[in-house]
Amino acid sequence: MGASDLAVLVKQAADIVDVIGRVVVLRRAGHRHIGLCPFHQEKTPSFHVDPESQFFHCFGCGQGGDVVTFVMKHQSLSFSDAVRHLADRYHVVLPEQAGGAGISSETVRRERETLYRVVEAGADYFYGQLHHSSAGREARDYLNRRGIPHEVVEVERMGYAPDSWDGLLRHLERSGFDLALAEKVGLIARGARDRVYDRFRHRLIFPIRDDQSRVVAFGGRSLPRNSDTGARSVGSPRGEEPKYLNSPESPLYHKGRMLYQLARAREACRSQRQVLLVEGYMDLLAFHVHGFHRVVATLGTALTPHQVRLLARMVDEVVLAYDGDEAGEKAMLRALPLFLEEELTVSCIRFPRGMDPDDFLKAGGMDGLLKLVSGRVDLGRYAMDQVLERWDGSIGGKSRAVDELKPLLRSVRQPVLKAEYVRVVAGRLSIPEGAVLEQVDSGGGSRTAGHRAVPRRPRARVEDPGSLEESIVRLMIHHPALIDEVERSGAVGHFSEGRIKALAEVLLRIPHPPSGEFRPSAVFEELEDPDLKGLLTRFMMESGDLADVETQLGDWLGALCHFKPRRSRLCDLSDALDRAQRDGNMAEVKAILGQIQSLQSIKKKGRRSTPNH
Repeated sequence: MGASDLAVLVKQAADIVDVIGRVVVLRRAGHRHIGLCPFHQEKTPSFHVDPESQFFHCFGCGQGGDVVTFVMKHQSLSFSDAVRHLADRYHVVLPEQAGGAGISSETVRRERETLYRVVEAGADYFYGQLHHSSAGREARDYLNRRGIPHEVVEVERMGYAPDSWDGLLRHLERSGFDLALAEKVGLIARGARDRVYDRFRHRLIFPIRDDQSRVVAFGGRSLPRNSDTGARSVGSPRGEEPKYLNSPESPLYHKGRMLYQLARAREACRSQRQVLLVEGYMDLLAFHVHGFHRVVATLGTALTPHQVRLLARMVDEVVLAYDGDEAGEKAMLRALPLFLEEELTVSCIRFPRGMDPDDFLKAGGMDGLLKLVSGRVDLGRYAMDQVLERWDGSIGGKSRAVDELKPLLRSVRQPVLKAEYVRVVAGRLSIPEGAVLEQVDSGGGSRTAGHRAVPRRPRARVEDPGSLEESIVRLMIHHPALIDEVERSGAVGHFSEGRIKALAEVLLRIPHPPSGEFRPSAVFEELEDPDLKGLLTRFMMESGDLADVETQLGDWLGALCHFKPRRSRLCDLSDALDRAQRDGNMAEVKAILGQIQSLQSIKKKGRRSTPNH
């Protein structure tokens, strides 16, 4: 098999906004990101990236494609080299390339499936140790003390890693698994003298799942020991083990690009597009105990841009519910620029000093927590308040306060939000708003969105389709349920523009409703001509919104199917008219002119239903 077979796995792991955002300054515009095209010189952004479809398109030069196409074009790489480049970046396991024949996706697929089985075997082992072993009693007692009911433990399939160096290792060996694969997914580790041992020991285990609810990794919380015997980290004295230990990066798990309980939160956020973000597994489960599932958690690392983009796809607002201590406040403020960059509304709630979400829920219950959420504060306002409250009342202090707020005010991309922040700062310091803006725009540093630097949000330049054929194909892409109607009409047979017809024929071949699921990526892979790929991405980025698509499509199909035969008939009549005039047959000339006039009147009537983009 060729590299194209593996590209599907790579594109599932890669994020096009992350890849392009490393070389193009992108800003969020609605559900897309826009920036200056890297493939031609331009002053007004016309380069669009769509995180949902994972395509890009430039309305200026016409370049378009997927994440592999972008890497090929930008780095001048072959298809196989671009796939390998992305695989290396996103930790996708590649098999050995055999004899230059290409990359075997079957080998990759089999190994990945085995890795999933190894991780699932580990989850079963941990679950059994928690529920059915005497060693798991400490973990069960701990859960009882923390108020985590049996129902939540069962739903999450929580587990326990025994206080042993090789309990899981021996279990996997008996089950016939290759320990090298267990090491690859982080269930076992390798120490001095090449010794392998269980990574998780005497820990409460939290399975971490991907979007398809498959277990891909684990988080482990250390438990108190009843004696001074037992395992400890290699080379670490007693008491130095981390409170939380997480699986390392693996072919299945990328902690900076996942969030704990994201799939469950996505379902809960469908009706209310708001989610709470917490820092720990136990904090999150405390919400589940109260039946509240609009909550996700980071996975042992600081929040990443990719995680913010994941949230932006499913909600309109994120509420940070971090611990009520200095570390929690610093973590919130570090996250603020990421949300401003994505133009995603972010607010925060502050717990009483020293409390975390779990403590507060135990004391105030869900009613108390919801009151905090209803009184949440915009995180940007909160960050400004921390600076403005330190103002000593002096004139020099005003200038220092504005200087300290420069990075925040410069990073705000939304004009309305920026204006509100400037108004607050000016009001608190009793100075004109213009003075705040002037000082923010002055001095060194790059202005990502200063007052004069905020560009007007451009509208995508949608080219006039110029034909019924383009309009019909655009509708097929945006409303694939109508593809069958196009096929039944036979309209594609009347297409005269070669590229449009070639794209339409692929759309007819690719699975689509009602018999299958329509995937634009499948259409893209089917197209070999780069120009056709660019045409597809252009049509996808252009608007397909119409008030009554079925009626409009019927009008266009009818017009096309009648116009093409009429056009041919008009050509024949024009030739006949020339002959009749040469022969001096005025009666024939009059008759032919009547037929031409009749056909042209019908054509004009039909044109009134042609789209005007």
